[in-house]
Amino acid sequence: MKTKKLIRPFVILILIIMMSIVAAGCSTPTSTPEIQEVIVTKEVYITPEPAVLPEGGVKTIPFMTTETDPATVELFLTIISEYEAEHPDVRIDLVLTAHGSEAERLLTAHSVGAELGIVGVQAEFVGDYVAAGYLLPLDSAVDALGRDQFKTGAVLTTSGHDYALGYAVGNNGTLWVRTDLLEAEGLAVPTTYDELLAAAKALTKDTDGDGDIDMYGWGAPAAANGATNFRFVNFVWANCGEYFDKEGNLAFDNPNVLVALQRYLDLLQYAPPDVSGWSWYDGITAMEAEKIAMHQYAGRLGVNVWNDKPELREKLQVIWGPFGDVKAGKGGYDYFAISADVRWPEEAKDFLAFFYSGDRLGRFDMSVPGHLIPPTQELMDAMLVMDNPYMADYKDDVQVLFDTSKYLSSPDVFMGALETDTCTFNPVYNPMPWSNEIFGESPIDAQMIEKVVVGGMSPEDAWKWAYTEMQSIADQWKAEHPDWTPTASN
Repeated sequence: MKTKKLIRPFVILILIIMMSIVAAGCSTPTSTPEIQEVIVTKEVYITPEPAVLPEGGVKTIPFMTTETDPATVELFLTIISEYEAEHPDVRIDLVLTAHGSEAERLLTAHSVGAELGIVGVQAEFVGDYVAAGYLLPLDSAVDALGRDQFKTGAVLTTSGHDYALGYAVGNNGTLWVRTDLLEAEGLAVPTTYDELLAAAKALTKDTDGDGDIDMYGWGAPAAANGATNFRFVNFVWANCGEYFDKEGNLAFDNPNVLVALQRYLDLLQYAPPDVSGWSWYDGITAMEAEKIAMHQYAGRLGVNVWNDKPELREKLQVIWGPFGDVKAGKGGYDYFAISADVRWPEEAKDFLAFFYSGDRLGRFDMSVPGHLIPPTQELMDAMLVMDNPYMADYKDDVQVLFDTSKYLSSPDVFMGALETDTCTFNPVYNPMPWSNEIFGESPIDAQMIEKVVVGGMSPEDAWKWAYTEMQSIADQWKAEHPDWTPTASN
């Protein structure tokens, strides 16, 4: 076993005090004490590697997750049991933590030297974790699973290595439509923005003749919150707009963004008047109340309606949202990584590969079919043939959600995903360091929309306000971090 020798100095201070000698009839000043330093060395031995596992011992690997739903935990434990049955010398210790606490847990563990194993991580922090040496490279696990299987954004790569694997992504680029209402108007499912706008207008009706609109053709939030941002990003990219380019330069001032804003606002003419207060689930509620005919949402809308109003679910279809000419939409993965201080790194990587292969992660993602979209083709194929009552009836909708997930990205983690000079969708891991102030609790683009819908500001003035705010935030952050360079350029 290798050891390192450390030399620790112990300083012994010897003070020699010279007494004053008083001469007859006079005195002399007290002399300055003389200090001598004596160095004593002591050898201390430390072991940089863990002790060898005793015979019959078990290798324990912590597995920290924020997925604490009881059914999900039960599934985790089942998969862990399957792995442990094949590897009796390994124990996976499931550790549950609250959503949003994973970053604090990781930082605290490393600061006090506590061991972590497999951990849930937020994508925007991965670059900082890697720079601090907190994460283990996962290249071998990705290669074992088949690198080419992973969809765009499912593997976070920085500094030449893979560090995090996505286990599910939500597709917010899709649109749910009432096909029965379209057919009643003699309209096909829209495939262009012009057809979408015409359908929204045609489906907005006073159905009982009392003078009040009962059915609105469109439903989307217009409040200064994340729900609005998640919808509007799709319009920005679909119309060849962007927030910042890959180098961190402002791109939101491109006139294409103003086109996207106007298109979003034009559809809101045919939405319920209370959308200025909508958040995440209000659109699902309105759809189940048969108040709206079309709504942007991921796969959960279909599952919720199926559970609550199965007869209405038969009238719904999910399509890729025709918001513009570019096929790119909002979606973000949840990720697992491995802490660099894990005691058994090869076993941790082996379990992670086990969790992601076969139908295991697919069984996990099947808890909300079509909403939790797996990161590899192998897992998608496994899910599509699983024995599941929802899949039996709505496999085609899940297939659409799966197929279009390759067009997903997120502007805070994949800054500059849309290259506006060519209108090409090319996302690479490139976190936006100032993203919390752009897309935080009250995103600037959502505030922009609210200023028009609620505040009466003109679309152009609201857009100019928004990109001026974004520029100011980015400039201030860069001034405080003059040595920063984008991850994509490293």
